[in-house]
Amino acid sequence: MATEKKWTILFIKDGSSQFDTANQAFKRLFESVDFVQGRKEALHFFDTKAYDIVIGDLSQEPEELGLLKQLQDKKTKQCIFAFVDPKDTDKLYGIADLGINAFELTPNQLTQALETIAEFDPYAEQV
Repeated sequence: MATEKKWTILFIKDGSSQFDTANQAFKRLFESVDFVQGRKEALHFFDTKAYDIVIGDLSQEPEELGLLKQLQDKKTKQCIFAFVDPKDTDKLYGIADLGINAFELTPNQLTQALETIAEFDPYAEQV
């Protein structure tokens, strides 16, 4: 469901991520984006601010899925997306089973993924 509202985003990045967090699509598409790195910083921001959408970069460290699951357990209605490297396609079904939305993408597909997320309504009932 497309919407004109701009969302607030928590983007949890990996230190070795190949995604360009300076990409202008972040500023153009979203109300605000907080970029954090690591479990401690992610939990601090998640616990102290309200976000419409959380995005976790699992492209380099797919083991960080546990952090996204922890966030979901804290706020069961939180809309969460995971970015997964194409080499980890086998993890997509497991991520979906956790109720987390996932994109399989390469760094050059970041803008397209962000455009799709920007159109997503995190508060609409998903079928």
